[in-house]
Amino acid sequence: MSLDSEIAEQPDVCARLLRDGAADAQALSPRIAAALHLTLVARGSSDNAATYGKYLFESVAGLVTSSAAPSIVTKYGAPPDYMKGAAIGISQSGSSPDVAAVVSAARRDGAFTVAITNATRSRLARAAESTFPLRCGPERAVAATKTYTASCLALALLASATATARRRKALVFDGLVDAMREAVSREGDTARLARRIGRSPVLVVLGRGYDYACALEGALKIKELARVWAEPYSSADFAHGPRTLLERGVPVLLFASRGATLREARDTVRSLYERGARVYAITNDAGLAEACDDALLLETPVGAALSPIALSVAAQLLARDVARRHGRDPERPSGISKVTRTL
Repeated sequence: MSLDSEIAEQPDVCARLLRDGAADAQALSPRIAAALHLTLVARGSSDNAATYGKYLFESVAGLVTSSAAPSIVTKYGAPPDYMKGAAIGISQSGSSPDVAAVVSAARRDGAFTVAITNATRSRLARAAESTFPLRCGPERAVAATKTYTASCLALALLASATATARRRKALVFDGLVDAMREAVSREGDTARLARRIGRSPVLVVLGRGYDYACALEGALKIKELARVWAEPYSSADFAHGPRTLLERGVPVLLFASRGATLREARDTVRSLYERGARVYAITNDAGLAEACDDALLLETPVGAALSPIALSVAAQLLARDVARRHGRDPERPSGISKVTRTL
């Protein structure tokens, strides 16, 4: 089964990317560091990786980073001025015409352009000046797994190298691969969480800061594989109004890592209980895990900026198990295909 095997491959894929991709990041970083602004462009899971990348480039490298709206280029024909900037397109297949169109527009303006892709001869790779290959090997499962975590790691490598080029503190990647190996090994825990969540037709998914991308991608995977209406929010945005939709017994899945947002995550758990929600978590903090109805606790130490990559592996396993609880075949999700081309 390709989904299970590709989920299991992720620690080795990321170990290889750490070994072989560091030189790519170092080579590309001076030109990114020289840019006055950075634009990230992607769709689907790659766009969730881009959200993670935005947090990294702004917090680690100190570079103002925006997310492109491709229709501004492809539908309205009114591209912004990318001059003096850099643009990074992210696509596992490299086949999305709108992603390539934005990168092409940025390149025409003189911006430094990079394609992060698993297909080095793809349309996106041809559109960009430089390519950062993911080195994942073929990904056959419909749901993106190893290309998602590899895209996140590629962005982390680029942000870290850019930080060094801008005389800021680089990321420390120690423990990441081991944390991913631990996540892959926790299938029993994700099966238990899936049972506790049950067959609810709705699920609220929360995260904050670096972990917000986990909420976006975790919810997307549950939608794709289980056909459950999983709604992702920043926990801060959720507190601004959507929490009024909570009814007693609604399951909430929270992603939370040790770091700057942990105290708020614990407060979020308390406020969710006050509204009668059932609260589950994927976390690396034992105290938060104990405060929830149930949780998957990852114990391998890893920095706060990188822990979302390991949490996302656990989220993929949970999405698969939720799908099975709903009688779905996660190898053959209904209504979606491996490559989606939008313009």
